[in-house]
Parts: sequence; structure tokens; C-alpha cells
Amino acid sequence: MLASQSFKKATALLVAFLCSLSLASEANTEATSSKKPVSSKIYFALGDKYELPLKEERNYFSCSDKIFTVIELNNLPRTQYDLAIVWKDPSNTERERTEHPFTVARDETRLWSWLSLSPSQGAAMIQWINPAAGLEEFVGPWTVDILINNRKISSKSFEVIC
Repeated sequence: MLASQSFKKATALLVAFLCSLSLASEANTEATSSKKPVSSKIYFALGDKYELPLKEERNYFSCSDKIFTVIELNNLPRTQYDLAIVWKDPSNTERERTEHPFTVARDETRLWSWLSLSPSQGAAMIQWINPAAGLEEFVGPWTVDILINNRKISSKSFEVIC
């Protein structure tokens, strides 16, 4: 009889222990599932009168445009990061690289970099006849690689038409 009572107590303790593990696991799952997933949106845009990027996406630009690459990040863990934006011309040559450290302090983070194309020397004299003069090597599809902490998160393309 005593062994039977000890067995019942041990079984009851085991069941209580397993129930507490189950409840802790459920609480942990709820806490994890209530976290919002990390997401990003990357697009190209022109600037406004203050030289800030507009929220209107574009994929085609003129040779004289200031081209913005905009990165909108949501729910990224709040810490410090390094951003790199690599601009590759139509021949897939790296033309520009922008590097910038940033700290996430809110759920939404908006970052950007811009590129302006400059004609070769002497081309300005004939640009009134041909706006693409000296910019021919820039006309065509460009690719932009976006890296955070040296890890590529996206590649996106736009086109320069003059």
C-alpha cells in the first residue's frame, strides 16, 4: 500500500512537471510568434525639392537624374549594422560603393543612397545637341547590390535611358 501511494505521488509529480514544461513551452511559443517577421522593401526613386527620396518607385531614369536607392526595413532587431550599396553599370563594373553604419531604434528604418552620373570631360560642349554625350557608357541596365553586415540581402535593377 505504501509503495502504491509513493507511486501515485511520483506519478502526480511527474504529471505536474510535464504540465509545467508544456505551459512554459506554450508561453515561449506565444512570445516568439508575437514577434513580427523581419521584412524589407527596396526600390529606386527620384528626389524631392529637399533632395530626399520620394516614395514613388521608378525603374527608368534620365542621364541627368539623381537616382536614389531606398531601403525600408521593418522589425529588424535593435542594434547597430553596416550598410553597403554597390552600384554596377551596364558592363557590370562597380562604379560606386556607399558604406554607412546605422543603428535600428524603431520598428521601421528607412535608408537611402544616391547616384548622379557625370559626363566625361569635354562632353559638355556637345551635350546641348546630344544629352547623352559623354554618358554613353552609363546608358542601359544597372544593378545595385544591398549588403547588411557584409551579407547580400538583395540585388535590384534599374535602367538609364537618355
